[in-house]
Amino acid sequence: MKDRIAHIIRAKNLTAAEFATRLGIQPSNISHLLSGRNNPSLDFVKKLKETFPEYNLDWIIFGRGPITVSEPFPEYTPVESVVTPPTLDNSADQLNSGTLFDQPIEEDNAFALPVSAPSAILKQIILVYSDNTFEQITPR
Repeated sequence: MKDRIAHIIRAKNLTAAEFATRLGIQPSNISHLLSGRNNPSLDFVKKLKETFPEYNLDWIIFGRGPITVSEPFPEYTPVESVVTPPTLDNSADQLNSGTLFDQPIEEDNAFALPVSAPSAILKQIILVYSDNTFEQITPR
């Protein structure tokens, strides 16, 4: 959890002291959390969620799910509705007949995200790995 707290501090471009001030706690508490000396209390987690409601509580506590509440979960797609790729022996026939790509998309299973050009300049990229470690990349 200390790595996720550090992630929030970096993502918000705050110092540990500024982060503590926003939460209304002593800066030494943040230092103890980030060093691993103390574990976060329920009161700390509540203040964190109240101060930064955009962060997903499951991610903050357990490190699972999307980081923010605005990130969509991938929709469940039943196995029966997944398009099966052509087999090697008749793939050319299926591609020529159009059966592979002409299958209708059911609206219930369609998943689309709005595409728009960002209006801001990229500031940083944070890669979060499955073992809950992360790496920060800053463009030069």
